[in-house]
Amino acid sequence: MEQKKPRIKKARKQPNNEKQGRDPPQMAVGWGRAGSLYRPGLFTKQYFVEHGEACAADVYYALSREIERLNEGRIEIGEKPFQRPNYSSFSRYFHWFKLLGLVEPTDRREPAIYAFLEERVFYRLTGKGKVEVAGWADPVRAAHPEFG
Repeated sequence: MEQKKPRIKKARKQPNNEKQGRDPPQMAVGWGRAGSLYRPGLFTKQYFVEHGEACAADVYYALSREIERLNEGRIEIGEKPFQRPNYSSFSRYFHWFKLLGLVEPTDRREPAIYAFLEERVFYRLTGKGKVEVAGWADPVRAAHPEFG
């Protein structure tokens, strides 16, 4: 009869608080639907307030630059950087603003960089978009309060 070897349990690692100290510096800027000042919707509204009218691509590129700027500060203090959304995700998010009536298309159109792309459509804030708060903060919940 063969004897079984005793099983050796591996010790779980304890969190090492010495690396970052007891209270590492925290950056108070959130992102996404649960973020604070730099939610994509709030950034989009601010962009329209500053620039008057813009196409979705211009807002997206400005948002990407802002995320890169924020990430430089987050990396310096050791926090995880924000992930930049891809253009497809941003365009779906931007579509909610159109559905809620926060932005409206203008008559201005520009040809796309490549012939196979659609022309660039420019948008501006509506009267509702200038005063609305909940729709910019969380457009999905504003359109569907039952999800909240």
